[in-house]
Amino acid sequence: MDKVAVRRVNEWDGPSMLKIYAPYTGTFCAPEAEPPELQSYIARIDKYTYGLGWLLCEINSTPAGFCHLTEDREDPKDLFSVEFQLYVKPEFQRRGVATALWTLMRDMLELGSRRRVTVRVQKGNRAAEEFFAAMGFVRCPEGDDGDGACWRYRLTPADPEAERPVKPYLIENVDYEKARERAATLVKAG
Repeated sequence: MDKVAVRRVNEWDGPSMLKIYAPYTGTFCAPEAEPPELQSYIARIDKYTYGLGWLLCEINSTPAGFCHLTEDREDPKDLFSVEFQLYVKPEFQRRGVATALWTLMRDMLELGSRRRVTVRVQKGNRAAEEFFAAMGFVRCPEGDDGDGACWRYRLTPADPEAERPVKPYLIENVDYEKARERAATLVKAG
């Protein structure tokens, strides 16, 4: 039986995450043309892990995929809206890794009282479109932006009246652990 962990990342995960991320660079799926230097990538992980959130899925201690949040490029000052990025190794695709990562991230966002998530999908990437549609994302009414399309997900915040969102690392540990364990059950055995 596979041992699955879906969890928050730390800087020690940087090298393995960069290996997953590197093949996506230079495509619409990644915001940069070349893989960043390792130290720069680790600094990025440190910055966003505590501000917005990064998650990693491991199967038998092997990193299978990760996701993270950035500011919403349409409205970077809106603290309640974020952009979601997801990367899964090809050999682990269609095994529930993306579903597990999204599910845990969604739970953490809702516990943190965030309200909206945006994702960018490359034109012609039917697998990504089908995945995000199945997860409840809706294509943005403003349509395409050239190479791809924007999709949005309306969250159900724990506190819809919150003045500020709760950062992922400040969510109650009991809530995080419950959501993390549930997410791990979504990964299918190889």
